[in-house]
Amino acid sequence: MEETGTVKKDASTILIVDDIDMNVEILNNIISHEGYGTMCAMSVRQALELMQEKTPALILSDLSMPEIDGLEFCRILKENPATRDIPFVFISVLNTSEEKKQAFEAGAVDFIPKPFDEVEVIMRVSNHLSSYRMKQQMSEHNRMMHRLIESQQEQIEREQKNMLLAISKIMQRRNHAESSHLEKVGYNCGLLAQGLQLLSKYEDEINDEFVETIETAAKIHNIGSFILSKDKLSDAGGPGKHSREYVEKCADTASLVLEDICSGQNPGRFLSMAITIAAGHHAHWDGSGYPAWKEKEIPLEVRIATLANDFDHLTAGEIDGEKHSVEESIRIINERGGICYDPDIVLVFNKIWRQMRKD
Repeated sequence: MEETGTVKKDASTILIVDDIDMNVEILNNIISHEGYGTMCAMSVRQALELMQEKTPALILSDLSMPEIDGLEFCRILKENPATRDIPFVFISVLNTSEEKKQAFEAGAVDFIPKPFDEVEVIMRVSNHLSSYRMKQQMSEHNRMMHRLIESQQEQIEREQKNMLLAISKIMQRRNHAESSHLEKVGYNCGLLAQGLQLLSKYEDEINDEFVETIETAAKIHNIGSFILSKDKLSDAGGPGKHSREYVEKCADTASLVLEDICSGQNPGRFLSMAITIAAGHHAHWDGSGYPAWKEKEIPLEVRIATLANDFDHLTAGEIDGEKHSVEESIRIINERGGICYDPDIVLVFNKIWRQMRKD
């Protein structure tokens, strides 16, 4: 049966499903008289076909019908995300508590008993339509708020990314020797992250967003050292062999400065990762570094940045007081795998070191 009724402007459409003509006609007359649009079907199959053309705002369905009964019809709709929120009301004589229990368990919100009382039908239809509209309005409001929050968060992240890049530029201008180092560490961290992304164990942990974030955050990994460059604190370790006291001071300073930038607000992904890397990139896989994190306790971004940072220092001659060739640097990195570095990252490093920036 086709859509019927004299429809109000913006009126809701109600689907009536019953295999008895008289019931359909009575309900159609009552509902149409109130100005609602109606779609009438003599079977569940016909009802499903009608719903492919137009989605009703309310469904009135008989319980007992041939082939597919009302309970199964209700279950079908409730399993479909596109139709599960449509209020489903049974029009039937539910004589037992068990029948009512089955109806509500299937997903029905109400039932209208036979024979129909016009006032009761109108009131129940009106109430459920009002409830449905309110839910739709709340859902739309929630979607709008979610989009707004996402937009605001994206704006915050863009601003934080630009801020970190600006800080990196300041650090590079103040110390030209560091300029190339910061750029290389950022680039190589992104490259290592991309390589890890190909390992099944990291496919849920690393995505394109992670790669973008670490490329930016790693560029200020040594901001603590930069701030303390003129500090009187002794760095008795010498080039590449920083004293424990100096490493701790740098890490603590980096955390405090970057957290102050947040001003008590959500740091977002860029600033949050920058804080973690700056504070922890002297951590060692075996727990001997600072902070005393060990193995998977060390955040993944820190494990990546530690290797990328040390590789550049090795090839630049800033570890052990001498400049190592690329080949020698690779050998040292591998010797320290499982001691200073995550073995998985060393494995990826061995496959992609040729693509990493070295000068």
